[in-house]
Amino acid sequence: MVLTENIRMLAKQALYIILAHTILLTINIYSHAKIDILFSPGSNLFYSLFFCFVPLITVFLLATKFARQAAVVTIGILAAVLVYNIFTRFAAVSLFPVREAPLFWKILYEGSYGLLLISEVIGLWIVIKLLKEVHKQTDSQAGTKS
Repeated sequence: MVLTENIRMLAKQALYIILAHTILLTINIYSHAKIDILFSPGSNLFYSLFFCFVPLITVFLLATKFARQAAVVTIGILAAVLVYNIFTRFAAVSLFPVREAPLFWKILYEGSYGLLLISEVIGLWIVIKLLKEVHKQTDSQAGTKS
């Protein structure tokens, strides 16, 4: 499969969004641990590493001949992390605060949470556009071969 300029441009945009997403997710997890003493990054280490590194790995494959497969995996993982983040945001609210966290960590947590959700939605949108471009290209190549 020959990559068009549109696919390369969308893959580069997806790379930047996923890099920002990984940084925001790391900040969010760290600040959540500072706010909620019952939330331990060690107990959620598998999910944290999975949601950070799988999108990073697949986004580098978007500009290769495996763009279709990488786009499907990236869409799936971004949708999963979106649902997981919304679920943990409301399921992890402790009713009885053990200690009062500094305001800085609360603001950092809420800000990174909002930006994280925005980056996930934008990433999904870009990767879906990339997948449409890949399908257009493979359909046009299939039409010229027959």
